[in-house]
Amino acid sequence: MKPWKLASLILLVLAVAAAGYGSIIVRRGFSALATPSAVEEFAATTARKVAVPSAYRELRNPILPSTESIRAGMEHFSDHCATCHSNDGGGQTLFGRGVYPKPPDLRAAGTQNKSDGELYYTIQNGVRLSAMPAFSEVHTVAQTWRLVLFIRHLPQITPEELDEMKALNPKRQAHPANW
Repeated sequence: MKPWKLASLILLVLAVAAAGYGSIIVRRGFSALATPSAVEEFAATTARKVAVPSAYRELRNPILPSTESIRAGMEHFSDHCATCHSNDGGGQTLFGRGVYPKPPDLRAAGTQNKSDGELYYTIQNGVRLSAMPAFSEVHTVAQTWRLVLFIRHLPQITPEELDEMKALNPKRQAHPANW
């Protein structure tokens, strides 16, 4: 078979497969409640990986770990991040369960193995096609670096710290019954 015919055949098969997959998605919808397909999961995780420019991968946190810095990161996380990521970083919250892609478990290797710069960039700039918003307009640079310190601390978080965080979590305002 001639190379151009083989290439055309491969493209035709891929187009038919994509159309079939698209048809399945259109019939079932895009609910965040449904378990994503392998293709959707691959697309979401790939988007997370390529969202960070290579220059950020080399950045190191300029704020040295200290009890005070980690505590400041914990306080900020409790108020701004725990709604989706949960106090322990596991993401098992009303909002975390209701979005796709799900918030990553911040204690797990997938997050802990990222460089400081990758975490910083993700917090500051968000990730398109995910529920992770950009916080550069509401977090200072120092607040974001302290969040990175706290994220690094999450695998060792104590029950006492988790109790402290509960008091720092945002409270429902006017109509709790409507939540």
